[in-house]
Amino acid sequence: MTPQDIDDLIALGFTHALAGEHQAALETYSQILAEQPANAVAHYYAGQLLLANGYFDEGWAECEWRPQDGMPPTIQRWKGEALADGTILVAGEQGYGDSIHFARYASLVAPLASKVVVGTLPGLGRLMATVPGVSDVVEAEQPLPRLTHYVPMLSLPFLFKTKLETIPNGVPYMRADPAYVEKWRKRLAGIQGPKVGLVWSGNPGFRGDHRRSPGFEPYRELFNIPGITFISLQKGEAGAALSGQPLPHNLFDLGPELESWDDTAALMMLLDLVISSCTSPAHLAGALGRPVWIVLSSFPDWRWFRDGDVSPWYPTARLFRQARNESWGPVLQRVAQSLAQARQ
Repeated sequence: MTPQDIDDLIALGFTHALAGEHQAALETYSQILAEQPANAVAHYYAGQLLLANGYFDEGWAECEWRPQDGMPPTIQRWKGEALADGTILVAGEQGYGDSIHFARYASLVAPLASKVVVGTLPGLGRLMATVPGVSDVVEAEQPLPRLTHYVPMLSLPFLFKTKLETIPNGVPYMRADPAYVEKWRKRLAGIQGPKVGLVWSGNPGFRGDHRRSPGFEPYRELFNIPGITFISLQKGEAGAALSGQPLPHNLFDLGPELESWDDTAALMMLLDLVISSCTSPAHLAGALGRPVWIVLSSFPDWRWFRDGDVSPWYPTARLFRQARNESWGPVLQRVAQSLAQARQ
């Protein structure tokens, strides 16, 4: 096969996956690997599909082919062995949501080392420090302490041979700072009745964000439900778009006041429910053990699997799935119906 043939097959496999034709996609990736056994892209894409279908043993192994950039070049990689005097860096990978999601594994690493240091993205340090098993936290660009070993965070399910029934899903495994909670309790004083936080868009820089983010307009289905106050937790461009716009009478835009992840976590502790697209605040709500309803596209991330309305990763989550070729409107209509029923 020529390089162009391989590229065409990678694209074909993704097209099959996008259409829900997972077996056809896996067969396409197998065709590539028969020709190029070390094709990392085909391995990684196949791994995500295997995980989405519950084939954990094969899926975790295939996902070890993912890009693992920025790892310490002079420190030995940890392979799961017990290190009585070892200090292990659990190196965060990918985005904020992944860091929040996989931080739970620190509690499994801790009994095997003297210290567990978590490397994470800027702004997550205080929350990461509350995760059981974490001895210390280093945010990006901060100097590393003395270490003996490192392990990429997303390799931990592979090392611990995680299966569906052994997912470490005890929540909460992150805790909001009490001082921040009190700050937001005062801010919400005077708002009576149930309060529901809203997030409708992820990072627009993420390649697949256009598929996973409903945007604000479909969420208008919710504002007709009487007796509920809605709180916008939306940050970034999507949140800024509300500025200067007339808002529903029962929607408070607090996104501009959220200066840190600590603010967001504290505010979530005072809400009755968070409704979010598939993005990092959904993971944060789940990690805090808060009730969270997550709206998913018809091509969801592997961690939400292919069907079902519950998540083995987050026991307090409920999933609302977009059907194939369905717009976001009907999905949010179902969310609104469920919310109205919960009010009765």
